[in-house]
Amino acid sequence: MEKNQASTNDGQLLKIRDRSEAWRDGEAASITFIVTEDCQLRCKYCYICGKNTFHEMSFETAKGAVDYVLSRRDLFPYGSVVWDFIGGEPLLKVDLLDQICDYIKTRSYELNHHWFDNYRFSFATNGLLYGNSAVQRFIEKNKAHLDITISIDGTKEKHDAQRVFPDGSGSYDRILPLIPLWLEQFPEASTKATIGPGDLGYIKDSVLHLWELGLKTINMNVVMEDVWKDGDEVVFERQLVELADEIIDRKLYVDKNCSLFDRHIGFYQDPETENQNWCGAGRMLAVNTEGGFHPCVRFAQYSLSNRKSRDTGSLATGVDTNLLRPFHALDRVTQSPEECLSCEYASGCAWCQGNNYDMAQTDTISSRATYICKLHKARVRANNYFWNKLDKIAPPTDENDIRVAKLRQRKGLRSLLVLLDSAAPSFCYYETSEKPRQILDDETLRQIAFYALTENLSLNLILGDAPLTDAQREILKWNDYIVFRSASAAFAADEKTTDVFDFEADVWADDYRPTEHLIVRIAKDNLSRLPEFLAERSLATERISLFIKDMGAMTDADLETYRDVLKRLTAWLPEREEAKPLQLSILTDRLQLEERNHCDAGVKHVAVGPDGNFYVCPGFYYAENNDDFRIASVAEVLETRELPIKDKRLYRHEYAPICENCDAFHCRRCVWTNKRTTLEVNTPSRQQCVCAHLERNASRELIEPLYLQDFVSIPEIDYLDPFDELMKKRYARPQGDERQDENC
Repeated sequence: MEKNQASTNDGQLLKIRDRSEAWRDGEAASITFIVTEDCQLRCKYCYICGKNTFHEMSFETAKGAVDYVLSRRDLFPYGSVVWDFIGGEPLLKVDLLDQICDYIKTRSYELNHHWFDNYRFSFATNGLLYGNSAVQRFIEKNKAHLDITISIDGTKEKHDAQRVFPDGSGSYDRILPLIPLWLEQFPEASTKATIGPGDLGYIKDSVLHLWELGLKTINMNVVMEDVWKDGDEVVFERQLVELADEIIDRKLYVDKNCSLFDRHIGFYQDPETENQNWCGAGRMLAVNTEGGFHPCVRFAQYSLSNRKSRDTGSLATGVDTNLLRPFHALDRVTQSPEECLSCEYASGCAWCQGNNYDMAQTDTISSRATYICKLHKARVRANNYFWNKLDKIAPPTDENDIRVAKLRQRKGLRSLLVLLDSAAPSFCYYETSEKPRQILDDETLRQIAFYALTENLSLNLILGDAPLTDAQREILKWNDYIVFRSASAAFAADEKTTDVFDFEADVWADDYRPTEHLIVRIAKDNLSRLPEFLAERSLATERISLFIKDMGAMTDADLETYRDVLKRLTAWLPEREEAKPLQLSILTDRLQLEERNHCDAGVKHVAVGPDGNFYVCPGFYYAENNDDFRIASVAEVLETRELPIKDKRLYRHEYAPICENCDAFHCRRCVWTNKRTTLEVNTPSRQQCVCAHLERNASRELIEPLYLQDFVSIPEIDYLDPFDELMKKRYARPQGDERQDENC
């Protein structure tokens, strides 16, 4: 009996096959007979800890179970059924299997049961008896309705590391000669290979070996028990990445399948809308050798190390539906720790209800074991790497796959800002500084590119005075990236480019070709010239993002000037729209947003400096004492798979009291500007808030001229600084409270 957890997900295969039969579509009843608790092997990873030679099912017990199931259509209202036979090793009892299957067919016919021709007989075998004449007669007799899986784990090294006889010798050489016969009889057969401790280094070669043997579909899973140690996930990820490269380089994805690569895993799952239980225990019926009923075989006594069997009835008493209620009611949230509910990699992370029960601190099924957490995250990273590369050369055509490909990003971190050159221009509020020139080396760029692929991160590459080299383009060929460069740069860019124009420092290149997106940085003293500049340049682009370089130094007079500038722009923009639509960040963004669209440095993106270190944003790299703001090196993050941002929560708007209830959704909420002006990353300056609200109110004036009344609503407010509103709420006294403030 192989150690393949009852709740295993075969995953989204590389090539999807037609599995239209009802019993394949999850609409089948699952009835399992434990015909014996004996097995010739003692596989090291097997969860069946109570193998023995004295518990065997009698035909009378099996017959009674068949009669009970066929008579209770109310309990099993499915259109089809899978009759599953398990051990130990079920083929040790092939004569009993033959009797049971004959009885199932005969009795279904006699009862005119709708399962009579809607059934499968299913076996997972170690294969040692597959060539036995009695087994072959049974196969020939039932082949049209038969699924047989032979458990072969891969190469001889991997298989024999786990699947051993009681004397410790391996079983590979006994199994291998029978594989051709099996595949001749069942050409579409798949195997259930199991990954246990000690054989992680054989995964890549094992999958390739099984494909070479003629198997097209490889279902492979890690064991769920508490057997994993720190560092195993590193080996696991490395093996999957190497396998991914082999699959892509040799184009094996065309007709080969491996469940380790699943397009649909590794996403955050909303606790309210995605709260399904993973395991099917309770929706199936397992019958033990004595006629006892269990929610699945994993709850039988011989499968449990620490608990007594969990019974749901017996042949004598029938199914006790009260004992099934906890299983039917169980959901993901009920049994998961908080770390699982907020996990950005949550989808596809499996659990076995029986293992949960066996390992729980109390006698409950509502406590989720998380021993495979690190391995699941490693698998997700390797999947990201695989699908991001494969989609470059073989874009998905299935509508659902296309949707998932577009959504393949984490709930939190989504992009990296990569400074290739310390002389690169600023594209935001931060200022660059004079420091010894640093240029990111190609090896570090290669590490960044790999990290981005495995974490589903896009790249924003900030160039200096030269375009990407051919070597850099080769490194980045699998990544999604955008290039930022100075609009005054003398070089053309073949990549998708965003240009940055510094109003005070730059001049347009003679051969400048407009890009779709232009970033304009301007000093407060030149704001009055902004409308004329935009009128002159706006037809050349589709979007202009504006940043006031010295916003933190704006006086009340400067703010009044800005109010006037915005008034002029709101008068001009509708006229400009008639010529060609324009997105002007300070005015049109608020008209399109229903939630905050902050910069979110430290949350949705972080930066990598040309020194090979992570920073919250480029502004922190250019800080005078930038070592104080260093997060970690690229090499350190790749080794630990942790991005140790200190006080990370402070970068989220929920921990920014002034911003939390503000509806200036377009405000970039620059954390670097915050740090410079207030010394706190979560506290914006008065100037930043007032500018955002001047823009908000100006956007409100555009609703009618742009005919957006039916689509946009921006309430009128009587303040420009949300800090003032916060203070009113914080220090407002109940009416009639005349007490004096006490000194601290």
